[in-house]
Amino acid sequence: MKLRHSLLFLFCLSLTLTSSASADGLVGYWDFDDNTADQSGNGNEGEILGGVSFDADIPTSLPAGGKSAAFDGAAGTLVNVTQNSNLPLTTQSAFTISMWVKGEGTANSDDRVFSEGMTTNNNPLFNLGTKNNSSDAKFDFFFRNGGSPGHQFSNGDLFDDTWRHMAWVDTDHVGTLYIDGVEDQSFDYASFVNDGFAPDTTTLGGILRGSDCCNFLGNIDDAAIYDFALSDGQVASLAAGASPLSIPEPSSLTIVFIGLAGLLRFRKRS
Repeated sequence: MKLRHSLLFLFCLSLTLTSSASADGLVGYWDFDDNTADQSGNGNEGEILGGVSFDADIPTSLPAGGKSAAFDGAAGTLVNVTQNSNLPLTTQSAFTISMWVKGEGTANSDDRVFSEGMTTNNNPLFNLGTKNNSSDAKFDFFFRNGGSPGHQFSNGDLFDDTWRHMAWVDTDHVGTLYIDGVEDQSFDYASFVNDGFAPDTTTLGGILRGSDCCNFLGNIDDAAIYDFALSDGQVASLAAGASPLSIPEPSSLTIVFIGLAGLLRFRKRS
């Protein structure tokens, strides 16, 4: 009888979860093929500010004939994303940021390729980009929310003036950086997150706050953000050239089926 009740509960739960879950966890996707439209269908459109153009230079792993967004590095240059659906991203318990980047880390200091901040202040702030002192081609993570862990750097090179795939997979404010589909290292900033963390901007190629800064000199392509943590295999797939539209969200129904299988195994043992 207990098993029957448990199975009934899980079945009802599966119907509830399936009906409430989104079709997928893709929050925004910008392919930069001559526009900054959000290809995810969520309406998180990009607005070009300053010197952003479209360039035929794209990663060789992506389909031929596309474009990338070229950022000129000048003040005022970035793509400002409409806060329409599931944004700001970094306030969620799990999320992923994926994009192709091509830039020279020693050309400009502290260039940001992804940022979430506050329009009226320089705090709070979450951003990813080039090394703040432009000394080499390393990746730089910076977070501020009252306190800050300071600038933290990758082991491997990301901004060496060649196309590289970058993915940031974040769970409970511990982010793992992947370079070309391979895990580089993790960055723990959980102790600096509190209730005051409430950014209101999402930008690509720079930081938009009271005044913009840290504008990227280089190219970005196939930028995508998700409201869940991608697996190693999913990150590797994107780094191999898969479309962000092809990455499915973990299914609530799959989780329930795992529970059902566990109950059935328990029943057989007993």
